[in-house]
Amino acid sequence: MSAAIKSKTVFKVVPIIKNDEITVIEFLQKFFDRDEPLNAALNLRKKEDKESKEDVAIRKYIIGLINNGLAFKAVSPNGDLIGVVLNNLTYRVDREKNNENEEDTKDNTKFNIITEFLDKVEREADVFQKFPNVDRVMDIKIISVDESFRGQGVCKALIDKTIEIALENKCPMVYVECSSYFSAKAAERLGFECIYTLYFRDYLDKNGEVVFKTPPPHDSSKVYVLHL
Repeated sequence: MSAAIKSKTVFKVVPIIKNDEITVIEFLQKFFDRDEPLNAALNLRKKEDKESKEDVAIRKYIIGLINNGLAFKAVSPNGDLIGVVLNNLTYRVDREKNNENEEDTKDNTKFNIITEFLDKVEREADVFQKFPNVDRVMDIKIISVDESFRGQGVCKALIDKTIEIALENKCPMVYVECSSYFSAKAAERLGFECIYTLYFRDYLDKNGEVVFKTPPPHDSSKVYVLHL
């Protein structure tokens, strides 16, 4: 794509619908799985493993987020998918219930290794403890942009749409966990406040080995919030 064309990129942000499921899953496998440090560190999904437990669990997770009505996509004028954001409403009562019923029976798949880490981050960030007047937050679960369209406002537009839907749902806060150095910097540029950091070097398995051996500059998972 030429610089001239890239500089004039026009796109719109619209809801993701059920018919988009396969396209969104393939898009995320192409961009998010490769770029997200936790996924890349564990080589989460391989093209030849489309029916693995890993892939089935991931597809189920993505479809669940698509079906909650809080998922949006950025599309070019010719209909090409260039960005995705999948959100979820998190309530204080649900977080408290989850803390009381933490599961210890998850199997040792790569996907569960990642979700256990993310659960730890969410639990220790403890947004509802830090902000006692907040009873619900809009949680950005996944955001990804086609590398050909990065730096052109697509990520900001997707987050702006998330803020809009958060306000419609009476959420006083948007929440996002950033395992990528670059997504963390993007959050900071958009005015998000960092409330928690867990360095990958400090997250060890039962043998004392670092679980996520990520390349620099990705050295930590950070939780950011934006007060609305």
